Formats: sequence, C-alpha cells, structure tokens
Amino acid sequence: MAIKFLICLFIGIFFTLIVGALIVFFVDFFRELRYLNKEIQCNYGAQRRYWVRQRRRLWLSLLPFVKY
Repeated sequence: MAIKFLICLFIGIFFTLIVGALIVFFVDFFRELRYLNKEIQCNYGAQRRYWVRQRRRLWLSLLPFVKY
C-alpha cells in the first residue's frame, strides 16, 4: 500500500514539474513574440524585414528538429 502511494506521489511530482516547465517555456515564448510584434509595428524597410525574419525563426523554434 505504501509503495503504491510513493509511486503515485513521484508520478504526480514528475507531471507537476513537466507542466511547470511547459508553462515557463510558453510564457517566455509569448513574451518574445509580443516583443517582436511590437518591433515589427514600429519599424519599416530593412529593419522590419529583420524583425519579421526573427519572428519566423521564433515560430520555427517550436519544431523539435529545427535548429537556428
């Protein structure tokens, strides 16, 4: 009985850590995306193209097999 409780406890802690890591990742991702969108709105020409390219790289970074 105690072993089942410990296993459930460790599984619960493990999933809590995974969910926490995902939340931190997506908060950082959307903060960066907000910043890039603001820069895109404020600039034009070559600078705007640079920020659009950075935003595209950010979205591609979500794919696990794409590296910078």
